[in-house]
Amino acid sequence: MGMSQGYRGRIIDPRAFEIADGSGWTSEVYVAEDVEDETIDSQFILRAIFPTKEAALSAALAAGKREVDKRIRADEISSVMEQQTQLPSTHRHGLGHRADDVAMGTDGPTKVPGPENPEDRYN
Repeated sequence: MGMSQGYRGRIIDPRAFEIADGSGWTSEVYVAEDVEDETIDSQFILRAIFPTKEAALSAALAAGKREVDKRIRADEISSVMEQQTQLPSTHRHGLGHRADDVAMGTDGPTKVPGPENPEDRYN
């Protein structure tokens, strides 16, 4: 019934249906994507009424492509956010040491004396 098409690693399957009274066409689109070892289909129904079957299929295909693009952008943004929110790993001395690395100076790490009581981290 539709004209399935691969797009950016997903399958877009637009479908058109004639309205019972013959006044036009409605459409929906399925977007299939592989997640790990299963395929997930998402259905999107277009609210518009189209004069021809071809117009309905074309609009559904365009809507499917927009949805795929939106998902890819969302995945890229969350990937960047995860990378940007990670703190760099730093070397920290255990309790009992009297100095801590806090910055990298021109001659190497800059040391700051620790508190008198190693349990008191805010002295």
